[in-house]
Parts: sequence; C-alpha cells; structure tokens
Amino acid sequence: MIAKIIEGRSFGGCVGYALKKDSEIIHVNGLRTDSAKTITQDFNFQRMLNPRLGKAVGHIILSWNTEDKNKLNNDIMLSAAKRYLSKLDIRDTQCLMVRHHDRQHDHIHIIFNRVNDHGKTISNSNQRYKSFKACKELNALYGFKQSEGKRNVNRGRLKGNDLTKYQIYDTVKAGIRHSKNWKELQNYIRYRGVEMQFKYRLGSDEVQGISFIKDEQTFRGSAIDRSLSFGQIDKALNSIDNSIELNQITGSYVSKDHSIDRNIGETLGHITSALFSNPEITPEQDDPLIKKRKKKENYGLKR
Repeated sequence: MIAKIIEGRSFGGCVGYALKKDSEIIHVNGLRTDSAKTITQDFNFQRMLNPRLGKAVGHIILSWNTEDKNKLNNDIMLSAAKRYLSKLDIRDTQCLMVRHHDRQHDHIHIIFNRVNDHGKTISNSNQRYKSFKACKELNALYGFKQSEGKRNVNRGRLKGNDLTKYQIYDTVKAGIRHSKNWKELQNYIRYRGVEMQFKYRLGSDEVQGISFIKDEQTFRGSAIDRSLSFGQIDKALNSIDNSIELNQITGSYVSKDHSIDRNIGETLGHITSALFSNPEITPEQDDPLIKKRKKKENYGLKR
C-alpha cells in the first residue's frame, strides 16, 4: 500500500471526481450522501468555522499492489484506511472514503475536512514523513506487498508535473549508475535535458541541497524521491575526494547574486595578489617613467 497526499481549495471538484463512474462509497462521517452536491455543501458549511484556512480540502489516495488483489475487500481496505488516518492524527472531522474500480490496482480516495468538528485546523506538519512510516507499518501488519517505489509506476498514465518528476527521476537514476563523479553525472543528465542546481548554506560555499530543472520546471531532489537528495546522490557516487571537482561544477548553477559575489571575490583576489605577492619589486622597477628619469639623473652625475 502506498499513499499520495493532495491538498486543495475546492471540495466540489474533488467530490465530483471521487464519485465518478465505477465508484463505491465505503465510509462516510458527518456528511449527507444524497448527492455530490449535498456532500459538497456539508464540507463547505464546516469549513466556514475557520474561513482563514485556504486549503481546507484534504485528499489522500491509498493504492494497493495488484498482487494484493485477492486479499482485499471493502472491510480490509476500510480498516487499513482508518488506521492510516489515526497514525496521521486525522480525526474528529468530516470524512468520505470512495473505492474506485477503474484501474488494475485497487485504490480508495479519502476526502476529509482540514477544519475539524471544533473549528480547529488539522495540521499537515511532517505529513509526508508520517504517511511513509504509516504505510510501512500497515503493510507489515496486514501482509500487503511493500511498494518497490517508482519503478513499477505506469509512466503512460502520468501527466503534467507528475510526468516531469518521473522523467527527471529516471534520468538521474540512470545517470548515477553511469557516472563516477558529479561532473560525469552533470554531463549525462544535461545531454538528456535535465539541469541541476545546488543550494548553499547562507553565507558559505557549503552545499546544502539540490534541485533539478526540466522543461523550465524546478523540483527539489528530495521532493522527487528521497534517493535524489544531495546527500544520497553524493553517497551513491562515493565522492570521498570529490569536493574540488564539485566546486568546479557548481559555479554556473548558483543563484545570480551568488555568482556575482563569487566573481567579485575572485577579481579582488587577483588584484591583491598582484600588489602584494612580490614585495621585493620596488615601484621604479615597474614604472618605465621612473626608470627613464632615474637614468637621466645618473647621466648627470657622471659629468
């Protein structure tokens, strides 16, 4: 079982999608189920208890591996979903769970109000980390097949940002397999239309994170997949002595202001070096006018 977390502003659009053809309501709490319209009205009525919360729509998709098909029924899926919500501290609020039968893998849509029954906001802090941990624990508890990550995702069904993320993921993972260091990785993914950009710790040249750019869209590496964080990639490349090599490739990928500061620093460094690196050289040795004047004075003395 895996989970996809989405937040939004419109209950109407979310409910309308969930109740499309080949759908089945398996659980409801605090909502009238006469129609999609009444469900939406009830969600919106409660959200007015906290009108300042813009993204009040909580939407989670729980999906199971096709190998779990024979283990699943409405009761098992509902039990797992309730335990999942409890582990994410989502409680005391309106909730709708809908099972879809339109794909090979079984999945349910959980729609809940982030404004709870008491008018308080349901926190989304560290939600994705909690979700990952919850899925892992529930897979072990129910004997569900543990997801093998992005390798089994059907790329043909992806669109928009999701498609771009998976394209970056595939490119970078292949690049890591074919590269011995950061420079080789940079060249490999650039040839395939992906750029990388490093994030620096404020006021220093210490690399703190990495983002990837494709089709003018930028995504943090860790947001694409945990294995694409700077630390994980650096570990995979086994770059024990790559600090110099890394510095050589980061210059063109830092922010514009950082690049200007670095260039100014280098220029001042060259000037300072030129002035002070040879203290034995006197001014007259460098200035031809002084040399000429000195020569004339020497001629005068000889007379």
